[in-house]
Order: sequence, then C-alpha cells, then structure tokens
Amino acid sequence: MTTESEKDLALPSRAGDDMVCVLDAEQKCASVNGPFLEAFGQTEDTLLGRCAADPEGRASFAALIDEAAVPDAAPNSMVSTQLWWDFPCLGFRYVRICVEPLRDAAGAHRGTALSVRDLSDARLAQEALEESEQRFEDFSDIVDDWLWELDERLRFVYLSARFEEVMGMSRDDVLGRRRIELFPEEDYAAATTRNHQLDLDQRRPFDGYRFTRILDDGTKRLISMSGRPILDGQGRFRGYRGVARDVTDAREMQDHIQRLTTHDPLTGLVNRQEFLQRLQRVVDTACADGSEHGLCYVDVDHFRSINDRYGHPAGDHLLLDLSDRLREQARQRDTLARVGGNAFAILMEHCSLAQIERVAESARRAVSANRFVGRDYSVDVAVTIGVAVIDADSRSVERVLRAADRACYAAKSAGGDRILVYGKPDRQAAKERRGQETISVS
Repeated sequence: MTTESEKDLALPSRAGDDMVCVLDAEQKCASVNGPFLEAFGQTEDTLLGRCAADPEGRASFAALIDEAAVPDAAPNSMVSTQLWWDFPCLGFRYVRICVEPLRDAAGAHRGTALSVRDLSDARLAQEALEESEQRFEDFSDIVDDWLWELDERLRFVYLSARFEEVMGMSRDDVLGRRRIELFPEEDYAAATTRNHQLDLDQRRPFDGYRFTRILDDGTKRLISMSGRPILDGQGRFRGYRGVARDVTDAREMQDHIQRLTTHDPLTGLVNRQEFLQRLQRVVDTACADGSEHGLCYVDVDHFRSINDRYGHPAGDHLLLDLSDRLREQARQRDTLARVGGNAFAILMEHCSLAQIERVAESARRAVSANRFVGRDYSVDVAVTIGVAVIDADSRSVERVLRAADRACYAAKSAGGDRILVYGKPDRQAAKERRGQETISVS
C-alpha cells in the first residue's frame, strides 16, 4: 500500500516525454522516469536513493539542479532555465530545466521535482529561421531593389529598408495603406495602368509595371514593380509579394544610347539614318492617301572656305549657330536633321507648297540676316535651299532626295542664297490639268 509520503514524491502523471527526477527532502532520488534514465544511461537501481550531494549524483542529475539555480530560488517558487546540455547518452541538446518544490497537504516541504524538456528541434528551427531572416535582410540591404508585400486588400504589410531610401517616405507612413493612396503621380487613365489594375483584380502575376514617383524636392523617379499573388493552402488569395526598383538611371542611359543612334552628336539634330527612316514613312503615307508634304534641302554656301580660313572649331561653331536659327523657323512638328557635313534637311508633313516655300524663305532670311561672329572674325553666311514636294507621284525616297538635291544644285549654280522648287512650272501645269479633268468629269 502506497503511503502518503510516497504519493507526495511520485512522478507526475502527465510527464509525457519529459525527463523527470523527484528528490526527497534530503535531496535523495526518490523516483525517476524512463526518459531520464535513458538520457543519463542509468537504471533505477543506480539512481534511486542516491543523494544529489554524492560525487556520483553531482556527476549526473544534480548538476542540472545547480544550473536551474535552485539554491538562489525562493523556497516556495518554481524556477526554470533554458540551455544547451551535454547528456551522456543524448549528446548536446537544448533543454528547458524546471525545478519545483513539493509539499504535502499541510504545506510542509517534502522534496523537489526536476523536469527536463528537450527543445532541440524547436531551437534549431528557430535558429534556422533567424538565420534565414538575417540572410534575407542582408540580401535586401545589398541589392538596389526594395521588397514589398500586400495583404488581401492590397495594403502594404511589409517593406524592406531600401524603400525609404528610394522612395523618400517613411515605412511607418506607408504600412497599412494602398498604393493608390500613396502615389497620386500614377497616370490611372493610361493603358498600362489600366492593364496593371486588371492584373490585380484578376490576381495575376505582373512584371515590370512602371510608374513615376515625384519626391519632395520635385525630382522624378521611374519605379518598376513586379509581383506574384500569395495563395494559402486552400488556394485562397492572401495578397501580393514582390520586388521594386528605381530604374530612372537605367532609363536615362537607355534614352541616351538611343539618342546617340538617332541624333547628330555635334548639333543634337536628327541624324541622316533617322531622317531617312522618317522620310520613308512620309513617302509611304503620301503614296497611300495622296497627302502632300515637303522636303527642304539646306546647303551652307562657301562653308569650305570658312572652315579652311578659320579652322574646324569655327566650322563647328557655325553649324551649331545655324542649327539654332533653322530650329527657330521650322514648325514644331517638322523634322530638322543634319544630313551631311554642311547640309541640313527640313521634312515638313501635311502642308501645301505655299507653306513649304514660306518656311524655306524664313529659314534663308534667318541665316543671312545676321553675320556669324567668332572670337576674332565676323563673316556673312548664306544658305541655298532646294525644295521637293512629296505626294502620290513621289514613289520612292531616292526620287525625293534626287529632286531636292537637283533643285539645290541648280540654285547654287545660279549664285546661291536662294530657294528653288524642283519642277515648279511642271507641277503647276499638272495641277491645272488635274483641275480641268475634275471639271469635265463633273
């Protein structure tokens, strides 16, 4: 029959996988469970009755009691600690040690219960998670991108530290809010924005969506965002997670490279290659719908003599000055190009011959009205302009260029500083014939 004293020192009924050892009031082992014996490689016969103060007790379970700081604890309190411990049969394990005083019904101290719970798996998982989170933070700090996450209502719930540097906003001011509330600069009427909103509405992934962010100092930054929907185990939408970056510098570099391929490096005007592509488009349009356009081929008179006498820097300076004067006379929608060493072209779309001649004459006068002045020289400058009309009869780019060049050559042969329209008398006669044909038909 179990005595009351033995009941007071019995093992807890719900010890589970915990290692448990119960000591009596004299610090002798009164009971112990299987997991405890396995951890220390002991049997009941070797542990039961052993005093914690004995050398063998000190070498085994008693050291756990010391680690739990029982001597420093209040007599009526339970104490616990967590640490790595080297067990004889388990090796190093991360455990929680609990030491609890045991009392009888009258409140008298009867002994101490020592329980040890193995937390190694949870601890290792926690350390792995912390390491993963630290690795994630390290990577997010190194890369130029900033990371973000939205909840199911498309509110920001996470932003990496890089966000504040790139966007000029505090994360605390952004978390819990939707992007539409934060960036009014977005053009929500644009087709790309509407398509992006459709992706969000239909919970689809998106890549490279771009919008403009205007910083407090007025600086504009181009932001590119990519994201993937977050789904739970049941396939329910839980938000978005993705990455964003400032692509302003990359876009400017791309534009710069593109400009180098399409513009003259000295004057900044459209170069010959880009001009020919635009001319081809205009010729195709004229042949398709019968619309009328014009080409002015502008050649600088006596440019070689100026270049030879005053040097190439003076020649470059003159070309820059002429570019500015011609640009002021061309219509905003016209194409002004440098097509040769001292040759320019003005491509005029959707205009009559009278309009073409007016622009050509204003350009000629703008050049000849003022002397070209350098550091130690001042010279008169003039241009000769050959004009070719582009219409359904033009047929090809080569034919238009040849017409404008021949008109310019003829004008220069006549003394220069003048305008000549290629085939003007013939064109007038043809126009009159077409008008007569129209009248007779009607």
